[in-house]
Amino acid sequence: MKNNKKIKLLITLLIVTTAFGLEWKWKDYPDACEISTMIVDSLNQRIILFGGGCPYIERWFNTVWEMPLDTGMGYHWSRLSVSGNPPAARFDHSAVYDSRNQRMIVLFGNAGSNYFHDVWALNLRLGEESWEMLNTAGMPTADRCAQFAIYSSLRNSVIVFGGAGYYVRYNDVWELKLDSMVWEEIVVSGDRPAIRSFPGGLFDKDNNRMIIFGGNADDFYNDVWSLDLTPGNEQWTELHPSGSAPEIRSGFAYGSDPKRNRFYVFAGWNYPPYQYFNDLYVLDLSTLTWTRLYPSGDLPWARRGAVGNYDYFNDNFLVFGGGISSTDNSETFFIHIDTIYISTPEWQSQPKLSSYPALFVNTIASGSVRIRYMLPKICNINVKILNANGRVIRSIFSGKISSQSNWLTWDTKDNGGKNMSSGVYYCLLETEDIGISKKFVIAK
Repeated sequence: MKNNKKIKLLITLLIVTTAFGLEWKWKDYPDACEISTMIVDSLNQRIILFGGGCPYIERWFNTVWEMPLDTGMGYHWSRLSVSGNPPAARFDHSAVYDSRNQRMIVLFGNAGSNYFHDVWALNLRLGEESWEMLNTAGMPTADRCAQFAIYSSLRNSVIVFGGAGYYVRYNDVWELKLDSMVWEEIVVSGDRPAIRSFPGGLFDKDNNRMIIFGGNADDFYNDVWSLDLTPGNEQWTELHPSGSAPEIRSGFAYGSDPKRNRFYVFAGWNYPPYQYFNDLYVLDLSTLTWTRLYPSGDLPWARRGAVGNYDYFNDNFLVFGGGISSTDNSETFFIHIDTIYISTPEWQSQPKLSSYPALFVNTIASGSVRIRYMLPKICNINVKILNANGRVIRSIFSGKISSQSNWLTWDTKDNGGKNMSSGVYYCLLETEDIGISKKFVIAK
C-alpha cells in the first residue's frame, strides 16, 4: 500500500514537471525589444509598457501594453486600446507617471539616428485612454535620448538628467514645469556627475531628492549621486554606499520600493571587453548599503536594455525584455521580495502565473517555512509537506480557499508535533485540476 502511494506521488510529480515543460505561446504579448519604458499606474493598479526597439533589425514600436496587478490570477499582458494619434515608434525614451493628472508622460527618444524632440501624455483614466502631444516651450538640446527622468509631485514637474545626442553626452538638469509647460535648465551647485547616458535612479520623495546610479559615456560608471531638489538650493552630492556594489554598467533594469526605501538593479553591460550581466543588487537607502542578492529559481540570461519596475502591491521586482548581441526577447519575469527577509528571493517567469497555479517556498531565519500560493480561481486545495522519500509528514491546509493568493507557514514539525531535522523536503499543493510541488531545504 505504501509503495502504491509513492508511485502515485511520483506520477503526480512527473505530470506536473511535464506540464511546466511545455512551451507557452501567447496570442497577445509585447514584441521582443530593448529599452522600452514601464511605469506603475498606481490609481488603476497596473503596469503600463510603451515602445522599445530591436536595433539590430531597425524595428521600433509605439504600442502600449497593460499588466493588471490586482487580479489574484498572476501577471498577464494585454494590448491597451488607446485613442488619438500616437507618438512615433521609438526607444531610448523616458516615461514618468504623473499621479496628479493620472497620465504617463513620454519624453524624447530615437529610432536609429532619428531623434525625437517631443513630449507626449497618455491619459490613463480607465476606458478613456488617449494620446496627446504636449506643446512645450524652451526645450533642451534637440538631439537627446537615453536620459533619466522623474516626476516630482512636490514641484509638479518632470526633471531630466543627462542623456545622449549624436556623438555627444550630457550631464545637465532640466525641468518641465507642468503648470506652465515651460522648460527651464536648473542651475545646480557643487560637483556634478560625469556626462552619461542610460543612468538609472529614483525620486526619493521623503527627502525631496533625485538619486542616480551608473550609466556610460566614454567610460562606464557605478557611482551614486543625490540631487537635492529644494527650490533655490539644488545641489549634487556624491554618495558612497558601503557593501558590495555592482560592477560598472549601463543599460540595466531597475526599480525602487518606496515603502522600504530600496533600489533594485538587474543585468546591464560594459566594455571593453563586452561583458553582460544577470546579477541582482539592492541598495538600501536608509543605511546606504549595497547588497548582492542570489535568487533561486531559473536564472534569467545575461542582457542589456531590459526594463524594470517595482510592483509594490505584491512586493515583486518585475523585469521585461532586453537583448544580447543580435538577439532580443519578450520574456517577463520577477522575484518576490519577502517583506522582511530579502536574502532568498526566487526568479519566476511570467507564463507560470498566467494560467497555472504557482507555488513559492522560502525558509526563514526562525527555522520556519513560508509558503505562498497563487491560483487562477477560488477552489478546494490541499497543501502538504513531504520528506525526501515522498511520505506525507504534515498537512498544512485542506479546504476551500477564500483568496486566490495567500501565505501559509510550516513550523517544521510533523503531524505529531515532532521537530523535523535538516534535509530536503517537498511542498505539494493539490487542486481539483492539478498538483504542483516545490523542492526546498531546511537547515538547523
